[in-house]
Amino acid sequence: MNLNIFPQYPFIGYFIYVAIILIATLISVKISSLLINRVSKRFGIELTFKYLLKDLAKYLIYIIAFLMILDIVGIDINALIVSLGVVGITLGFAARDVISSFLSGIFILADKTVKVGEVIEVNDVKGKVTKMGFRTTTIVTVDNLIVTIPNTVLAKNPYTNYTFFDKYRIDLNIIIPFNVDIGNFEKTLIQRVSNLNWVLIDSSPKVDIIEMNENGIKVKISAWGENYSRIDCYRLDLANEVRKLIEELD
Repeated sequence: MNLNIFPQYPFIGYFIYVAIILIATLISVKISSLLINRVSKRFGIELTFKYLLKDLAKYLIYIIAFLMILDIVGIDINALIVSLGVVGITLGFAARDVISSFLSGIFILADKTVKVGEVIEVNDVKGKVTKMGFRTTTIVTVDNLIVTIPNTVLAKNPYTNYTFFDKYRIDLNIIIPFNVDIGNFEKTLIQRVSNLNWVLIDSSPKVDIIEMNENGIKVKISAWGENYSRIDCYRLDLANEVRKLIEELD
């Protein structure tokens, strides 16, 4: 391609055309994202598939732009493809994790075991899925931390999808002083916890003894709620009820 619009400064022409391609690429990515949003909203496409479509369109636009830039600077694309075939094994080995994550993302999408908006736990990390791409999945924990998980982790490790359940158990471990009557404590606490407005009436709260140590009796208090995003608030409610009851019985 002859881009010698400034014969005395040949590189200026290359620079201008490359800049135009880069700007057009950014605009194209933005437009493709808006179009996918509109199409998804109109036809009810689920969020998981929408994010993957955005990734696919973005990568395709980047590849086209890259090939156009190579053509502008005078690199023979056919020769480059042949050369890549020679070094492809080396590059493939170096990028095996990226390729593995990419393929894992496709398999997860096909299996539909994880979707945007669902609550999952993998490798002791629990949170709500906010974005799924070909390489990574992003979740937000109850502590409002953003965690990016390679799709290979989801593909190679067992994980729990809590969205399949309609209720969640809230546990609280505490130590009861020896001078507190454990029987009276258990009976009274279960009554009070049952009266909390978020506790599900079809799953009774319970108190389990874990162990005894020099500080007192360690117990686990369990109750069931249905709003995952408020689990920390539920646990705080349990702690307040325990504190007030121990002060009364002490």
